[in-house]
Parts: sequence; structure tokens; C-alpha cells
Amino acid sequence: MRIKKNMTVLTTAVLLSLGQGAGCSAEAETESLATFTLDEIVVTATRTENKAKEVPAATQVITAEEIKKAGSNSLRDLFSLETNFFQKRHTRGGGHQVMIRGMDTDKSLILVNGRRLANESSTSLGNANALDRINIHNVERVEIVYGPSSALYGSEAMGGVINIITKPSERQEITVGASQASTDANHWYHFDLGRKGKFAGTVDMKFNRLRRLMEPQDTSSNNYGTAQTYSFSADYHFTDHDLLNIYGDYYSQHLGYDTGAATSKHYSVRMGMTTIQGDAVVSGDGGRDYRQQNYGISYHRTAGNHDWQIRTYYSKINYRDWSKNTVSRIVPAADPVSQMRFAAYMRSAYGSEDFNINDNRLYAIEARDTVHFSDRHRLTFGGEFVHQRTYGTDLGDVDDMSHSISWRGMRAKPTQEHSIRTYAGYVQDELTFGPWFIVPALRYDHHERFGSHVSPRLGVTYNVSEHLRLKANYGTGFKAPTMMQLYEILKRQMGRTGGGAINWVEVDGNPNLKPEESRSFDIGVEAEFGKGFGSLTYFDTQVDNLIRSEQIGTHTVGGITYNQYVYTNAEKAHLRGLESTLGYHFSDRWQFKVLTGWLSARDTSRNRDLTQRARLTQIYQLSYDDHKKDGWSAALWNRLDYGYVTDNYEKKTYNLLNFTLTKRLSADTRIFASVENIFDRRDDDCDLDGRYWMIGVEHHF
Repeated sequence: MRIKKNMTVLTTAVLLSLGQGAGCSAEAETESLATFTLDEIVVTATRTENKAKEVPAATQVITAEEIKKAGSNSLRDLFSLETNFFQKRHTRGGGHQVMIRGMDTDKSLILVNGRRLANESSTSLGNANALDRINIHNVERVEIVYGPSSALYGSEAMGGVINIITKPSERQEITVGASQASTDANHWYHFDLGRKGKFAGTVDMKFNRLRRLMEPQDTSSNNYGTAQTYSFSADYHFTDHDLLNIYGDYYSQHLGYDTGAATSKHYSVRMGMTTIQGDAVVSGDGGRDYRQQNYGISYHRTAGNHDWQIRTYYSKINYRDWSKNTVSRIVPAADPVSQMRFAAYMRSAYGSEDFNINDNRLYAIEARDTVHFSDRHRLTFGGEFVHQRTYGTDLGDVDDMSHSISWRGMRAKPTQEHSIRTYAGYVQDELTFGPWFIVPALRYDHHERFGSHVSPRLGVTYNVSEHLRLKANYGTGFKAPTMMQLYEILKRQMGRTGGGAINWVEVDGNPNLKPEESRSFDIGVEAEFGKGFGSLTYFDTQVDNLIRSEQIGTHTVGGITYNQYVYTNAEKAHLRGLESTLGYHFSDRWQFKVLTGWLSARDTSRNRDLTQRARLTQIYQLSYDDHKKDGWSAALWNRLDYGYVTDNYEKKTYNLLNFTLTKRLSADTRIFASVENIFDRRDDDCDLDGRYWMIGVEHHF
């Protein structure tokens, strides 16, 4: 009776919340299957262990073995095999924004072992760098949850969740690897200490060098420099049912970059009653330094029918960037005085130095408990506290220099500091009735700036047979504005105008913003038939109060005129689409798959498409593996993006052909090579950087 009562209360609460459309946000859940493993265990979708085929949520699991076969040097390389999964390049070497099913990058939550990471917080950066900072060679698997996840993970999970799970300590082993690519070089080390009595642990290191490109067409985003990643994880087993874990990560990156190609342009300068004609060469460079630290401790215990965990962790990211413009001049057929006046004017107008310093910190405490009432009924509940703090020049007001700093001899800049605290509690029921698997979930968030929000979700799986399943999900969620969207006062140079002048931009936060809210549902079918398998899913998401930056005019400060932007709740969006996969095993060695994603992503308030998304994506993949210790594996795949909407609302279509090859010399040694974008397609509007090749070797001792 108690079990039925618990189920009834939670399910009723979820249904009532869904009916009321509580202030929330989410995106529809559907399946994108770059790999299809029926018995793969996932934990992210429900915070409990379940088989991927059982959970109603749309999930994708990429294992360490599949990462090896993909020939990837970074996590973002893996997602080229995902439909309706788009990555917007921030800058070369400076990260790629992640957009799941058309939702903006700040609505996709990236976790490491279920833990949040501090990031730059701004919408221009968002989580752009998070995937590049993680050592892919220390990854056990990647779990992707598509669609509404606010019911379990809160505000940032409106579009989906990417959970990177690192390698556990299994046996005493040393792994050494190195790779050389067209743009960078890497070497990495993994030390598995194995379990010694009650102790176990791992240590990982990765070193990267990003080379400088010399092609003129690449200089506008030409970052170059070095990066290092260090991490450790230590376990202490009090008993087989009690585990204490301590971990730490450190990431450091130093980049130089070209702010633009040195170009000569003709200028006509009016000085009093005289007009001076001349040519000026404007060029520039800069630098960027990142430091990220992550530390934490957790305690996990299983006792009776309870499985509970408590943990606390700290994450910090700080960065400094600076840029410098240089002006040289040539004034033919002009007198020396005019030349001097022209040079002085050009250096005053276009020669500049700029720097920015920012520090972002996150502190969290989490606790959860899963109660196993029976094999057919589990109840999970928990709570968390998150404190975020942001400090730096991107929050500084030039009208208030009371908190100002100077750096590397550059002029003083104002700084400010803001923090936000959130409190949350959630509950989830997992119920099995014959062929039905029902998962209602409900989360309560209290944001110290925006008050309380309730995020419900209901997921259902119906097993028609062992090889045929129907899945459906409905949920609502919310996305609170970031601190940058609320408080940002950014004033800096953003490239140059078509006439060669420096483009100075001011972006202002808006403390009157409202949270974004959404309603989402999806319905789909999965099946296995002989040597084949497939799936088809329809999803639909409506978003209210979508936040965007809107230009409101110009603003002149200190003789510099800025193009002024402000964040507003001006948009409504409707995202819907179809996703399908169809695969066939010709034998235990050969497999062919076709993945298709159709997406309609509309800004309904202005009746136009959202940019940086493709209307149709198709992926054709042929793979081979002889499964021998000294054998071969290979994959050839083509990605078609049709109707990709650029930032200037052009629609473009392109194909990318890719190939990867692995030769296992023994059970402990492999060599590998890959080529992406074989036909060297380049297009800045579509973030296509041309051909990329890589060769590498890895050995286990």
C-alpha cells in the first residue's frame, strides 16, 4: 500500500504540474544513434543505472572503444556523427559552442562524472571551451541526453545534457600515446595504480601544441599556443559498500592570436579645411591565458535497499586576454607635415590596446538517495546547493572606476563582482508494470534572483515485444539568465568594419530579464529486425522569453564610439523535427548506417529561421572491424548539411567526407590515422576550416 501511495502522489503531482505549464524549459527528447548498443548502461537520463533501450529519454552512449575507432583528439570531434547536433566555432583553439536539437549553447549542460563546471558564463562563450579542456584519453564513455532534462538537472539543462564519465581504476597499467595532426600535436599519459587493498587511483596528463597557421585567409581566427591537462582520482574502499573519492583537475592554456590580416586601405582624412589622402596598414595580435581548477570529494554507500551519495566540489576558471593594434602609414606625394598629421590621426583613431580579466567560480553541495522498493519500483530523491560567483572587467562600468585595475602597462579598467545562489530538490519514480516503464519526475528550484520554479517531466516506454519499443516524453523547464546577461557591461574591440576601422562593441546586461521557459514533447519507435535496427522520433519544443542581444544604437565614451547592444526577452521560438536511424550488419565485421535529422527552428516573433542550424542533416557511415588483437578497423562516413542558415541568413549546403583507420599491432599497441573533410571544403560562414588529418600511436604497459 505504501508503494502504491508513493507512486500515486508523485505521478499526480507531475501530471498537475504539466497541466499547469509551470515556469520551466526543456527541449524535446529524441534519439540520435551514432552507435546502437541495446544493453549499454546509462546513468545520466535518470540518475540511476538503466539499460539504454529501457529509459524513455532519448540517449546516446559513446564508449571508449568507439572513441578510439573514431580517431578523435577532442570530444567535439565525436559529435560530427550526430544529427541535429551543431557546433559553432568560437575561435580556432578557443572552443566550439554546442547546440543540441537547435537549442542555443547555454542551454546544454556539460557535466564531468555528474558534476557541473565553471565556465565563462557569457552567451558569446557559454560552454564553448568545456569540451576542449577535457582529456579525451581519460574518458570511459560519453552519455548524451537529448531534450528536457530540467526535471533532474535544473536551469542549464533546458536543451540536453552531456555527461563525460572518466576512466575508473581497474588494473595496474600505464598508457602512453602521441599524435601529430595538421593543426596540432598531442601526447598523453594514463597511470592506473590499480587497487591496493582499500586504495585505488588514476593519474592523467595531456599536452597539446596548436600550431600557427600562415595562410592569410586563416589569420582572422589564427590562435596558436600550448595547453596542459593534469588530473587525479583516488578511491578509498571502507568496505565493498562504502566508497570515498577525492579528485582534482588542472587545465592551463596559453594562446597567441592574430586579430586580423595586415591590410592596406586608402583613407581620406578631413583636417580643418584640408583633406589628406593616404594609405594605412592596420594589423594586430593578442594573447589569451586560461586556468581551470576542479576539486571535490564524495562519499557513496549502499545499505539495505538504499543507495545514497553526498558530495561537494569546487570549480574555477579564470582567463586574461589582450589585443594590440599597430598602424603604419604611407602617404605618397604629400608634404612631411601632412604625413606627420596623418600618421598621428591614424594611430589615435585605430591604434589601440585592450585587455580583459575575468574569474568565474562555482561551489556545490549535492545529496541523493535511491530507494529500491522492489525490482520493479525505485524512488530517487535529492537536493543541491550551487553558488556561482563572477568577477572581472566584463562586468565593469566605465562610469565607476572605484574598482579598477591595470595590466601589463595598459590603462586601468573597471571591474565588478556578482554572485547567485540556487537551491533545488527533486524526486523521480521508476515504475515497471508488465511491458510499461513509467518515469515521472519533479524538480523544485529556488533562484535567489528569480524565485521558485517547478520543472515536471513524464516519460513512458512501452515494450511491444523484445525487439520493438515505443517511447514518449513530455516536460517543461526554465533557463535562468546568466550573470553576464544580467550584469554584463562589456566594452571591447570586435574585429574591423568593411572599411578597415576598428569595430568597438558595447554589450549591456539587463537586470530586468525574465527566465526562458519551454514546453516539449517527443514520441518515437525503436526496433531490431534480424541483422538490422532502426528508430524514428518526432520532437516539438516551444520556447518563450528567448533571450537575445539587440542593437539599440551607439554610445560614445572617451572619444570611442561603440555599437551598443542590450539583452532582451524579445523572442519566441518553435523547434520541431524528425530524427531517424537505419542500420544493417552485413556480417560481424561490416556495418552500414544512415542517420537523418530534419529540423525546423523558427524565431516565431520575427518569423525567420534561427541561424547556425541546418534544415536537413544526413550521415552515411560504413564501418569495418575484424575484432582481432592484431587486426584492423576502419570507418568511412559522409555528412550532408542541407539548408544551413548562416549568421547573415544565407542558406548553404555542403558535404563532408571523412575516413579513419586503426591497426592493432598487438593487444597493447595500436596505430591510427584519420582524415576529416577530405575534399578540403572551406567556408567561414559555415565554420568549415578545411581538411584535417591526424596520425598517432598508443601503447599499454
